[in-house]
Amino acid sequence: VRNSMAEAVVEGTGDHCCEYMTGGTVVALGPVGRNVAAGMTGGLGYFLDEAGDFCDKVNTEIVAIQRVITPAGADHLKSLLHVEKTGSSKGRAVLEAWDQYLPMFWQLVPPAEKNTPEVNPAFERVAEKVEPAK
Repeated sequence: VRNSMAEAVVEGTGDHCCEYMTGGTVVALGPVGRNVAAGMTGGLGYFLDEAGDFCDKVNTEIVAIQRVITPAGADHLKSLLHVEKTGSSKGRAVLEAWDQYLPMFWQLVPPAEKNTPEVNPAFERVAEKVEPAK
């Protein structure tokens, strides 16, 4: 999947998922091939890792890999799972057991996204200190 601003939810991919991605979001609910995120400079990727082998498939020359660690990231991921339109049984299972599945997701974070609310817990701390405008 090469992506430059679209949102894509897939149930698996072959090799080179998110290669040269510059924007948008990819969610993969199934297995992926090798060399994930090679050349990925922007956008976000969320990958369900039920087999426990996802990190071995990622090209980490540019991107960081982390769990979904912010409420904004979890909300973003959950908002992309539209089972009404797709009829996806996998998507339905993830939503129905959200608290069990969320810890199995990895998030790919290229440099352009490292200071966004979806990936950086510092945004939560700053938001707590900001008083609403009067």
